[in-house]
Amino acid sequence: MTVHTIARRDAASAAWFEGLTEGVLLIRRCDACGHHCRPDAEACTACESRDLRWVEAMGTARVVAAVSTPGEAGSATIQALVELAEGPWLHAPVLGASSAPPPGTALVLTILRPDQGEPFPAFTVPA
Repeated sequence: MTVHTIARRDAASAAWFEGLTEGVLLIRRCDACGHHCRPDAEACTACESRDLRWVEAMGTARVVAAVSTPGEAGSATIQALVELAEGPWLHAPVLGASSAPPPGTALVLTILRPDQGEPFPAFTVPA
């Protein structure tokens, strides 16, 4: 699988990348209503409050949709839209699968740490 790198963080993404560096996936939680939001949310998608804080995600998800594209030496690159256990959806690679997993497939978080650039989340199908 070709790993693309994220070259730099900014003020809005620094906490998220720090969490990944420490081995955790952070998402946003609304202090007003308790709703969980995507990491890039600036306001709650349920109540529109701007009182969001970073919280650790459980690290489990389910496939919403996935696509497999041919890769090097007969391997496949699989990208998926995943729904975290807390509710937000993320786009992430799925590692170790030979084909795109069907919707509903359980996944667990793994954090990729390329030699260059920032760490980023990926998922695997549990054994």
